[in-house]
Amino acid sequence: MSILITGTSGFVGKRVIEQLRARYNDEDIITFSSSPINGIKNIYSNNYVFDSDYLVNSGCEDVETLVHIGAFTPKSGSEANDINKSSSNIENTGRLLEALAKTKSLKRIVYLSTLDVYESTDDIISENTPVGPQTMYGWSKLYCEEMVKTFAKENDILFCVLRLGHVYGEGEEKYRKVMPVMIKSALQKEGISIYGDGEALRSFIYIEDVAKAVVNSLKLPSSDIINIVGNEAISINDLAKKIIELSGNDIKIEHISSNVANRNYIFDNSKLLNTLLDSLTPLETGLKREMEYLKQLS
Repeated sequence: MSILITGTSGFVGKRVIEQLRARYNDEDIITFSSSPINGIKNIYSNNYVFDSDYLVNSGCEDVETLVHIGAFTPKSGSEANDINKSSSNIENTGRLLEALAKTKSLKRIVYLSTLDVYESTDDIISENTPVGPQTMYGWSKLYCEEMVKTFAKENDILFCVLRLGHVYGEGEEKYRKVMPVMIKSALQKEGISIYGDGEALRSFIYIEDVAKAVVNSLKLPSSDIINIVGNEAISINDLAKKIIELSGNDIKIEHISSNVANRNYIFDNSKLLNTLLDSLTPLETGLKREMEYLKQLS
C-alpha cells in the first residue's frame, strides 16, 4: 500500500510518521512536505502551488491512501478568525484533491479535522453533536470535510474524518496552549496564572494516542467520522495543581479576572474506543512525559 501524507513537520504529523514507519516499509510512504525525511520519498509541497498533473508527474500515480494532516492551525485564539489563513485550508485541500483525481489509484482518504466544527455547547460532545463553527478556522475545516466526503463519493473511495480534540504532549510548546505554559511556569518556579475562576473542565488526549488512532484508521472497513478525544475531564485549577505537584516546586496559582464565560469541554469517546483504540494514556502519565521533555529543552 502506498501512502501519501501531508503535514509531516507539524506537532501531530511528526508522531504519525513515527507510527507509520513502525508498521509499514519506508518505501510505502511518501511525504508531501517542504521538509524531507531521510529514507522516505518526498514530494515538495511548493506551498500548495501546483497544477493538477503535479502528483502524477512526481511519481504518485500508484498512491492508494492519502493522510491529509497539513493545514493552518491557530497558534492562539487571536488567529482563529484570520480569514486568509483559514481560506488557505480550503484552497490547498482543493488543489490536493484535484491532483489526486488524476492518479486513478486512490482508495482511501483520512482527513484530520477539529472539534471546532461543532456548535458551542456545554453538553457532552459526541459525533452526534450538531455542527456550527464559531470561528473562520472551524468553518474552513468543516468545508474541507465536505469536500473530502464529496470527492470520496464521486470517486467511489473510502473516507475517514478524524476530529481532533485537545491534544497534548511533547512538541506542542510552539502553540500557546495551557499545558506547556503551565508546565514551563512550574519548572521555572514562577506562579501559574489562570484566567477566570479555573473551574472550566477540559478533557485532553495524549499525542501518541492520536498518532496511533490516525494510523489505525487506515484499516477501517467503511467510511466514518470519529472524534479523537479524551474522556478524563479535569478543571483548569486541578490541572494546575497536578502540574505543580509533579514539578516538586512550591508555587502559587493566581486567578486573573476575565469576562469570558466558562465553557466545559467534555467528550463521549466511546466510538473512538470501539473502533480505533483499546485504551488511552492516563493524563498523569502523559504529563510526566511532557514535563521531562520540557526540562530537557530548558
